[in-house]
Parts: sequence; structure tokens; C-alpha cells
Amino acid sequence: MLVNALSKEELSPYMREIADDLYPRVDAEFMPHFERYMGLLGNVPEHAERFFPYYFGIWFDNKLGPRLTELARLAIAQGTQCPLCLAVRYTPDVSEDDVAAIPGIDASNLNDQERAVVRFAAAFGDNHHAITDSHFEELKQHFSDEQVTELLLWCAMALGLGRILKVAQIVDDACPLPDTANQQKTATG
Repeated sequence: MLVNALSKEELSPYMREIADDLYPRVDAEFMPHFERYMGLLGNVPEHAERFFPYYFGIWFDNKLGPRLTELARLAIAQGTQCPLCLAVRYTPDVSEDDVAAIPGIDASNLNDQERAVVRFAAAFGDNHHAITDSHFEELKQHFSDEQVTELLLWCAMALGLGRILKVAQIVDDACPLPDTANQQKTATG
């Protein structure tokens, strides 16, 4: 890891409280990665104290609901192949059959709303240059402007945190960064 990560004992009281709440939700295999992530954020406790309320609010207190939020997060994780993001489940509202449907997007166990969210989140995470007006038209058939904006914020948060895991070397070979030459070809036609 390129940046020092604090141990749990070195975290601020606020960060230790967050860690105590989150650690039981993380698969034991990925706990070392998650501890390093929390230790990284522990370097900036004043920012973490502002960050976590926003992070948990956009994640758990939004108009999309837990199932759609989790499907969006997992659609991004599927594209980045982040093992930590793929290993964690934050709601029982999403089954392993649902997760398996994400690569194909049109699986029969996802409804139209869910497919719209997964298609958008997958494009957001894989190649945002490929997002077109049709993505928004599809979303607007099912969601309010408020919900679409929440989805945008959530996708940015999920993708950005995955990138932090990769570039700070908290995870190893996962979370591949996009091939910028390929993206430029796609964007320019």
C-alpha cells in the first residue's frame, strides 16, 4: 500500500465506531483489505466525519431503496471486477441469482426498473462515454428526477471508492482501470 493505513486502535473514536459497525458485515477473506481502507480514511478523521454521513445517506437513505442501490453497486463492481466490492452484500433484498443476472442484464428475475438501473450503472462503471440519452429516457420511464440524481451520485460514489481501493493498492490486481485508448476510440467513433 502506498499510503500508511492506521490500525483500528489508532483510529479516531468516530472511525472506530464506524469500523465496529461495518466489520461484522465484511467477509473474513476480505477483512484485511477493508481494514486497510478504513485505516486509509483514518488519516483524515475530520473529512471522514463529514464523508460517512453523506456516504451512508446516499447509500441507505435514498428514494431508490436498498435493492436498486445494491444492484447498481454490484453492476459497477461486476465491470471493475473489484473482489472486495463483489464479495460484500449489504442487503438480503438481492439474491445470488440477482447478482448472477447482472452480466446479462436482461435476466428474467430482474424487472424493467432493475434492468434500467443495472444497464445505466454498468455503463457508468465500464465506459461512461457510452451513456446516451436513451439511458436517461429509460430511467425516466421509471424514476423521478430526484431518483435519477441519487443514482448518479451513488454510481459516482461506488465507482470512485473502487478506484481508491485500486490506486492506493488496497486491492491487488482487481478493479482494472479503463483502457483510455479504447475509451477515446469509443468516444470519437
